[in-house]
Amino acid sequence: MTEVGHVLTGVAIGILSMPKITTVKQKTVYMAAFMLIATIPDWPFKGWGHDRYYLSHSLFVTLLFIFLMVIILMISKKIRIGIGDWSVVIGGSFAWLSHLLLDSFYNHGKGIAIYWPFSKARLALPIPWFDVGIGSLSHIMRVFLIEFINYFPLFLLALLIRWKWNTPNPTI
Repeated sequence: MTEVGHVLTGVAIGILSMPKITTVKQKTVYMAAFMLIATIPDWPFKGWGHDRYYLSHSLFVTLLFIFLMVIILMISKKIRIGIGDWSVVIGGSFAWLSHLLLDSFYNHGKGIAIYWPFSKARLALPIPWFDVGIGSLSHIMRVFLIEFINYFPLFLLALLIRWKWNTPNPTI
């Protein structure tokens, strides 16, 4: 999968879980954070990402990192850094977990080793029109476009829901 679907899904989740903030700068920081969180399993570090796909795409490794995020949030509350509240942690967790689900949709024949290190079983939920972005530039652009068409509605739906939450109900 390309980053298009991961980023759009991460931002959609961020829109729904971001605290009620007013400045454009704060909103930009939150959206950038959710974009990054949603792409963490693919980060190109040695021993991580596609270098060790089974490790970075494991549910148990993901849950361990989410647990560490909760601890960091608790410590930040004590020292008053104020990086967010529980809605941000829950949203960040869903953004990271969304990466695993979205990668399982691709028909590359491998699936993801979601149960590693406890099982070698792989999760594959292939959607026929999703393809990996390997090949010519025109093929990669087609993959980007297909992902955009499929995941941009999530972004729009999140904006609509957030707008409805923030719109006061008229009194009758």
